[in-house]
Amino acid sequence: MQIVDTGVLTPSFMDFSLPSEFAKSALYYCPQFGQFICNRDYRIERNSIDQYLLIYINSGSLCIRTDGMTAEAHEGEIALFDCRKPHCYWCPDKVDFYWFHFNGASSKQYTEYLTERFGLVHEKQPMLSLKDQFRTVVHSAQYGMSTQFASMNEHQISIAVHSILGGLASQTVRTTVISELLAPALAYIHGHFADDISLNDLAEMCGISKSHFIRSFKRYVGCTPHEYLLQYRLRQSKRLLLSSDLTVEQIAEDCGFNSASHFARAFRQETDISPTAFRAISF
Repeated sequence: MQIVDTGVLTPSFMDFSLPSEFAKSALYYCPQFGQFICNRDYRIERNSIDQYLLIYINSGSLCIRTDGMTAEAHEGEIALFDCRKPHCYWCPDKVDFYWFHFNGASSKQYTEYLTERFGLVHEKQPMLSLKDQFRTVVHSAQYGMSTQFASMNEHQISIAVHSILGGLASQTVRTTVISELLAPALAYIHGHFADDISLNDLAEMCGISKSHFIRSFKRYVGCTPHEYLLQYRLRQSKRLLLSSDLTVEQIAEDCGFNSASHFARAFRQETDISPTAFRAISF
């Protein structure tokens, strides 16, 4: 279709899809998609649309401002943001990019999770072929809309969107930082989960301040140190419940809980059943 947005050059294209009711209720779906080649006259500014936006920069750069953040995405990088909030993006010189609006499934949760941890722009990840997933979304949607079977690619498109979001969540920088920065703290938690563990001690093991440790842990592990310790203790308690004859009271003590009642509350909050009921399950 002809594109009337200022600054969008030939051979750019865009199109629209009409997701099925099943896609809207169960899948990721992409109501708008395209590939734009733009000059410095390109600028989009909106108050809100009820969608999320993923962009892959083929060449050049694109500036983005939303939710109090400003960033610039360059070749090989991916931008992700929530279009329900006021937002603006523009081309400082020249840019070629794939883009698609998406919604459905866990779009809101994934976008919030990734933005909180990594910001608006995700750096180039050579180990991840996410550009191929963008091509899948854009060209599958384009092909589907050119036939009478427009819904036949909805599952493939949803898988591709999920692959992009999952790929961003498991960026290689995460593994590197965990290995180089947070490994001492994680190793100590694994070996001393039954003991009292202080944030100050963990931060000191990693050679960073307490505040830096908490921020880094949250960003690269995906939860706070306290949440990680609790989850690890509960994981060990499940193993003991199923593989030993220890009492619930003894398991609570061996896994670092203050009391059996504290253990039972934490266990029920996590699993919706009591430790005793869990022990009775046949897996």
